[in-house]
Amino acid sequence: MITPLSIDKEEINLLPPMDFEGEIVEIVTPEGARKAVEVLRQEKVLGFDTETRPSFTKGEFYTPAILQLANDKQAFIFRLKFFPFPPELASLLEDQSVLKVGIGIKDDLIGLGKVVDFKPAGFLDLSEEVKKYGMMTSASLKNLTAIFLGKKLFKKAKTTNWERRDLTPAQIKYAATDAVVGYLIHEKILELGTR
Repeated sequence: MITPLSIDKEEINLLPPMDFEGEIVEIVTPEGARKAVEVLRQEKVLGFDTETRPSFTKGEFYTPAILQLANDKQAFIFRLKFFPFPPELASLLEDQSVLKVGIGIKDDLIGLGKVVDFKPAGFLDLSEEVKKYGMMTSASLKNLTAIFLGKKLFKKAKTTNWERRDLTPAQIKYAATDAVVGYLIHEKILELGTR
């Protein structure tokens, strides 16, 4: 069983950086999306996240520009502004048998619902899950990465323009890492929960 957990900013700053070294696949075509979904359907669990262009003006709203799905070795970055939302991808998001895990996913799903009409199924919000184990600190992705993985997650790229045609290497790495750490945290929770 997991014991009550907490961490502070100073402790996080002492940790080594989280650095995903796996394969990152950027998807910009419907055909690429179909091939990616074929690979992803072979997984029982996927890390899940989205990235949306930030809004700095009241009343301004953007839909998710990127959808990320990952395991511990591969991260798929779907560039949603470049092609119509693939029905195969919507079907995966509706598939109860493939668990999609992430942090604070409610807003991600609301945003995706403005892009495509789908019925989300098989989603698990890790920020809610850890509360069952006595989490005593904010259940942000940064804090959970520090607690469960012993790594520091950099969030600098979060407020960049995710709709730009050419994402920077830092944006791509950030997007991939955000999805991968969800997968890894879920694995660690399962491992600690069975001790």
